[in-house]
Amino acid sequence: MSRKHAALQRRVVRLAAEWSDPHDELPWAKRDIVQNIDVAEDGEVTITVKPSRPHCPCCLLDLDKFRTKLLDTKGVSFATLNVVGVPASDRWTRTLNRSM
Repeated sequence: MSRKHAALQRRVVRLAAEWSDPHDELPWAKRDIVQNIDVAEDGEVTITVKPSRPHCPCCLLDLDKFRTKLLDTKGVSFATLNVVGVPASDRWTRTLNRSM
């Protein structure tokens, strides 16, 4: 693994770990929201998340803000959020990853 790739991984993990749910002050690192993070050498990032409130529109909006912030992160070429563990998770995933 190159140093550049390792630095990108650290930036992505730090962003995910420090992001807070809109319903409380705890960062994602202290909750069970992030299930998996994959950072490819070319800067493509895939993060699997399980929202804390499955029927909450502000959680969806917050995930959208997170993805936008992720795309603004130096070195990230593309970002995909996969939503799991909630009803209609495929719809959440499709909505979050629509073309901007």
